Amino acid sequence: MGRLWYLAVVNIVASGAEARDGVSATSCASDIDCSLNGLCNPSGKCVCDKPWQGPSCGVMGYKVTPVSGKDLFPINRSHNTWNGPIMGPVDGIYHFFVPYYGNFTGVKSLFRVDYMLHGTSDKIEGPYSWEPALDLPRGINPAALAFLNATTGQTVYTLWDGGVLAADSPLGPWRTYGRGCGGNPAPAYFNGTFYCTSQHTLEISSQSTVSGAWSKLSDINVTLKNGSRVPYAKALPNVEDPFLWIDKRGNFHIINHRYDTTQTVNCFASTLSAHTFSPDGVNWHIIEPAVEPYAHTVEYDDGSSKTFVALERPNIHFDSTGQMTHINFAADLTTSNSGCGGSCDGCKFQNHCGTVIVALDV
Repeated sequence: MGRLWYLAVVNIVASGAEARDGVSATSCASDIDCSLNGLCNPSGKCVCDKPWQGPSCGVMGYKVTPVSGKDLFPINRSHNTWNGPIMGPVDGIYHFFVPYYGNFTGVKSLFRVDYMLHGTSDKIEGPYSWEPALDLPRGINPAALAFLNATTGQTVYTLWDGGVLAADSPLGPWRTYGRGCGGNPAPAYFNGTFYCTSQHTLEISSQSTVSGAWSKLSDINVTLKNGSRVPYAKALPNVEDPFLWIDKRGNFHIINHRYDTTQTVNCFASTLSAHTFSPDGVNWHIIEPAVEPYAHTVEYDDGSSKTFVALERPNIHFDSTGQMTHINFAADLTTSNSGCGGSCDGCKFQNHCGTVIVALDV
């Protein structure tokens, strides 16, 4: 789902550096051909923003990640977490909010959350100290958004999952703040406007405050090479868990977990992710053939690597300049390449699951 940390995104994301880093070998006609993750230069080549790589700037580059990021709740292998948003750093501390499943070998039911966990660390990759956040709802798809209140000049910290809660600090206390845009929300804030999509990534809604009613900005229909316009969720079936952001040039992006229930073996190569993008939040595009924005395998600073069958509920973390630096996921921690006898994506319901973070190549 879309969970994000932007602080004063209105000032940060609109004013970053120009495209830089790897020039592609494939020709482009416009920035659309560069996934709006870079610029098409006068020579007709994509110049990618970090951490984006590949001929169409469509793939996030990973870098070696501290091994603490391999499992951010390594406390009990019969208990599970399933990712959530990271806020911060606030006074040098990162705050992580994740749903906790206390009594299952696998996730079993995504709707049987025991409670929310609140983790704190002085490093985004952990290790984290965890405590039950019993004052928060037992949300299954928490999202977060931090923004500057234009009237008071103070930072507002919000948690989303159905409704919206707000606080003056990630430590709370939390108060009812407004209405979400649906289940598994993916909120963003840009130039004084809130934007949001939800689980199946069918439309974008907007409003100037979270306390009012959402208005539909657009259906998320993508324009294909043949000129037809079809729903994103039809062009790339089985997308879920959206994460929405607006980049320094004002382009809209959504990444999703994507799956294919017919894949039962070779799970390390199974369908994993998707990306759609728009210059204005109305006219949406994909790269054809589809390019997956994030990959299965992560390398760690102890010399090990791990290939995950499932990496779901992506959350991108941005630093104070608006540069994305990390992505965290809900992960199946134990399933092997041979799978579990059913669909690769469904193995999470049988095996140990947790929360991981990956450093991006910036």
